[in-house]
Amino acid sequence: MPTTVITGANRGIGLELAAQCLKRGDTVIAGCRSPGDAHELMGLAPERILELDVGDEASIASFARSIEGPIDLLINNAGTSASNLGLSRDRAGVMDAPIDVTLDLIRINGLSAASVTRNLVDCLEAGSQVANITSQIGSMVVGANFNDLPYATSKAVMNMVTVQLASQLKDAGISVVAFHPGWVRTDMGGSGADLSVEESAQGILATMQTFEHADSGSFLRWDGSVHPW
Repeated sequence: MPTTVITGANRGIGLELAAQCLKRGDTVIAGCRSPGDAHELMGLAPERILELDVGDEASIASFARSIEGPIDLLINNAGTSASNLGLSRDRAGVMDAPIDVTLDLIRINGLSAASVTRNLVDCLEAGSQVANITSQIGSMVVGANFNDLPYATSKAVMNMVTVQLASQLKDAGISVVAFHPGWVRTDMGGSGADLSVEESAQGILATMQTFEHADSGSFLRWDGSVHPW
């Protein structure tokens, strides 16, 4: 059975990715900030639920030490929004957003993908895959139209992390890809969003099953189509 590691697996897209991976027979190792409170995740009965705060380097290192390879699929899904850090939406624009909040979100949403991956790199081998769940708002093309500095820059950083990881790991046969999961009906996306978590997760996992190593470093939509940088 393939082994899949998912960060931020206690809710939203991460929870659904865990559910679908378990349904297809994967051994799932799930990371979240408060395992004792992750009741829905516990109900799925993954192989392990480990404490992980992706904004904390020590927590990431401890998480990685608890995992033995090989890992077939690593999904860097954990993240947050500026509003979850206490910033109101009307203060999130480029002319108003506090720099300290912006840097916090960059660390949590963007740089954590680098930190988690490099801490687990010894568990990855030729044929392993890394999927980074980013956002279209991290695209220079799309993000220009969204006045949300912390979130947009954090996802742009994740996109850069993706292409640099892909470059560094390509010769080892490890594929890295960034996914825009779509506008999804989650706590962050809201009830009016286009996609269900089931549709988004299904598309991402289906794409990873057919993804070619030669395309490592791509930015894709949940359905496998190419997203503009």
